[in-house]
This record gives sequence, C-alpha cells and structure tokens, in this order.
Amino acid sequence: MLASVTFAVAAAALAPGMMRVSRQMSQPTGSRLAAACMSAVEVDVTPVMESACSFDFIPLKAALEEGDFLTADQITRDALITLAGEGAVKRGYVYFSEVPRLPQEDIATIERLWLAYSGGKFGYSVQAKVFSSKKIGGNFDRFFERIGWKNKEGSLLRWLPDKGNEFIYELDAAPEGHLPLTSALRGTQLLQGLLEHKTWEREEFSD
Repeated sequence: MLASVTFAVAAAALAPGMMRVSRQMSQPTGSRLAAACMSAVEVDVTPVMESACSFDFIPLKAALEEGDFLTADQITRDALITLAGEGAVKRGYVYFSEVPRLPQEDIATIERLWLAYSGGKFGYSVQAKVFSSKKIGGNFDRFFERIGWKNKEGSLLRWLPDKGNEFIYELDAAPEGHLPLTSALRGTQLLQGLLEHKTWEREEFSD
C-alpha cells in the first residue's frame, strides 16, 4: 500500500542523495490545479506491466491515463520508496545507494507508462538521454535548465506548502523531460543514480 505523502522538490533540507517525502498531503492551486487535470496522450495498446515483487501499477496507470501528471508524479516517488525496500519505507526516503538495486522490471514498467501516456515526452529515460547528450554533457546546471527545473533567476524551482508548486504538469506546456521530479537541492547522487540505472541499457529504451 502506497503512503499518501507529499514531496518538496528542491525544498527540504536533505542530505546528498536522499529522496525525501513528508507526511502531509499538499494540493496545487490556480493554474497548477488546472494543469494537473489536462488529458494525456491516447494509447491504443496498454504498455506491458511487469514486476519483480508483485507491485500494483494500476494507480499509476490510472493517473497517467487521466492526464493527472501531478498525482502520477507523487505515485512514482512513493513507488520508488516501496521498491527500495522496508528500510526506505520506514525512513520515508530512498538512499542513492539503494537505487542500483531497484528492480529493472519495475523501473521498466514505470517508464513504459510515463512514455506511453506522455507521448514520449516524460520519463527517466528521457531525462537520461538529455543528461548524456553532447549539448548537456552530464552537467547538472545545464540539465536543470534544459528540462525546466530552473527559474529565470537561475534558481531551482520549488514545491513548498506555503509557497505553492512551481513545476509544470501540463503536457503541452512542460519542457521535454520535466517529469518525473527528483529532489536535487542537497545533492545530485540520487538523481544521477536514476539517470544511470541499468534499465536504460535495454533495447526498448535506446535510440
């Protein structure tokens, strides 16, 4: 069972390489609420859903089918915590050292769903390709700018309960690779681990 939790991207005081969640649900307001209700891409064939641990991907699929990328983003983070094991569930976040052990079958399923219902615009593999591209060259500052995680002043976007959510959940408006979100305020080890996961070596995720 996934916990109902909320995530502050680039906001909480995290140690490097931790994926952190809080236990209080937060809802977007104004344009962010409207953006979260945008429809997704129509999919003729349901993506293959496999799991090494009998994980239930139906909630994620349902959110993505509805174009509710805000909810899908939170479900994805909750899923990674669950897939990382009992220790991650108890502490409420994933250590970067746990990322390589995340089951490829489950990561692949998460990715297929994101790719299918965003028309190939969102997903970790999309982010990984951007990160390793010649133009970005593995530079996180350039990467954050490219996927729209920085504001005009050059600071990382935030999701804070008292200041709102600055990220974009509208498919047409968000830059390529904008979702899913991963905290990078206190370090990039967790994000780098996800971008370099062995799942992306699979033929289905290669160009």
